[in-house]
Formats: sequence, structure tokens, C-alpha cells
Amino acid sequence: MKAIDMTRIYRDYKGKWVALKSPTDMTVVASAKTLQEALFKAQKKGIKMPLMVDIPKEMLPIVGLGKISS
Repeated sequence: MKAIDMTRIYRDYKGKWVALKSPTDMTVVASAKTLQEALFKAQKKGIKMPLMVDIPKEMLPIVGLGKISS
């Protein structure tokens, strides 16, 4: 699966909930401060099941440790 570049979405929608058209179409159809409001706006535009994403206010590094098998 190809990585998805969400740089533009992060830059334009920091701290908001974003409704994307679908998991394969990263078109932003609505945004709001709350999940409910963003979902309502997307459904009002005819997108019944948008992909909802909470965009953080700031990017924090994520470090994971896991067992690497040989």
C-alpha cells in the first residue's frame, strides 16, 4: 500500500476534525472543531460515510519499539 501524504491537510486544518471523501480519495469535503459538526457538514453534502480524521494541533514524534525477528 502506498503512503499517503497528508502534509497539505495538516497545514490547512490543524486542530480540526476533517471529513475526507473516502479512504482512497483524500478530498476534504468538510471540517469543523467537533467530530459531530464535521460529520453533519459532510453528510449534508451527500457523503454518507466519510473518512473522519482528527488533525492534531502540533506534530509529535512517535517512537515505537518492537521485537524484530530474524
